Amino acid sequence: FDVDDTLVITKSLIKVTDTKTGKKFSLTPAQFNEFERQEHHQMDYSDFGDLEILKAGEIIEHIFDDLKQTMASGRRVGIITARDSKDLIYQFLIHHGVVINPNYIFAINDPKLGFDGTIAEKKRQAFIELIKVGFKDFIFYDDDKENIRIADKLGKEVKGINIKTKLVKPEWNVE
Repeated sequence: FDVDDTLVITKSLIKVTDTKTGKKFSLTPAQFNEFERQEHHQMDYSDFGDLEILKAGEIIEHIFDDLKQTMASGRRVGIITARDSKDLIYQFLIHHGVVINPNYIFAINDPKLGFDGTIAEKKRQAFIELIKVGFKDFIFYDDDKENIRIADKLGKEVKGINIKTKLVKPEWNVE
């Protein structure tokens, strides 16, 4: 499961400064998915490190229910998020009564992981790590079409694994 705009809608914003013009603006995670970053854009992701903003977010109940039902069925659940702190995600889930093995939480922008490339490429690298430890059957929920595309492609490239994807559409989310 992805986190932002998949499990929860938060007030976290990406703050952008255009260093050419000095103009400042903010993007929601959904807007960021479509944003074409330029070299002169300075990005501030600090809201995404704030546990209180995350905990105060509005849970997308039907997706969160899928997560809980998956766990209740005995299947393992993992998180692959563009955030940079696995502990933050672990604490958020605990706050909502969900305990996931921290080894299955990939905060792909954590420099300790050493992932590189776009968000979708980093999520692909997280899948590779899960495959290396023996996982072969995935259902991946994400709100970004490129992340879904890369997961679908990986499912076709790696023999012996099965990846089903579920694109979480904005109209499913409660505003």
